[in-house]
Amino acid sequence: MDIREKCQPHLWLLTGTGEGHVFAESLLNEGWNITVSVVSGRASIPYEKLNLEKILIGALITEEEIRDIILNERIHQNGFHCVVDLTHPFAIKITRSISKICKELGQPYIRYERVIDNISNAFLIQKFSDLENYDLKNKSILLAVGVRHLEEALISVRNSEANVYARVLANPESIRKTLSSSIQKTNFAVLNPSANSNGEIEKALIRKWNIAGIICRQSGGRNEILWHHICISMGIKLWLLERPSELKNINSVDSYQKLIKRLESISME
Repeated sequence: MDIREKCQPHLWLLTGTGEGHVFAESLLNEGWNITVSVVSGRASIPYEKLNLEKILIGALITEEEIRDIILNERIHQNGFHCVVDLTHPFAIKITRSISKICKELGQPYIRYERVIDNISNAFLIQKFSDLENYDLKNKSILLAVGVRHLEEALISVRNSEANVYARVLANPESIRKTLSSSIQKTNFAVLNPSANSNGEIEKALIRKWNIAGIICRQSGGRNEILWHHICISMGIKLWLLERPSELKNINSVDSYQKLIKRLESISME
């Protein structure tokens, strides 16, 4: 890498959504140097062909780790022009930590938050126990909430005397945690969201188990949109776990164009 490249503004992107790769590639094309953080080797695969400054692999567990990365960049290079938080809407812990450390260090920070689309007449719940207010007795309910929320959701749906099923993502961590949960081994399917908007595999699963309703998170993006369309087309109910309220207090952008404008405004400060 030549000296001219080293002088280009450097961004640290913390990723955890499908937009991460798209944003990274677009920012590279516009001349930014990019360091990307991903939680696992598997998550790093889409980034390996990009001309990145570096890829940091592994979950950031402590605030000290975040602080060390920012300060080390200041010591050995020119520091990060900005830290861009592209983590999942429900990744409360990392967003809380990164925004706190950036504020303490005077490090410019921008969070990207997906737009909330009211695509269907879904039921919005603030916590899984709210499901107990609905008549779910003897109905078959499919959970698509991610493994971190699986056990909590299982308890609430069972308290409603429903038959519980789950869609589990096809990665080792999800499968391992599902097998260690209390769900029956015959009541979950391992599959990633359909690449197209039709969701034919999901629809087949719904028909097989005679599913009356889906429960997922209000995370935005392709996965949530897919469930909206499936529930509308099949005439079944959809419950959405509301996004964490504490993230609403963090100043964010909801599009790539707004991110670019915010980055440019930092350049003029």
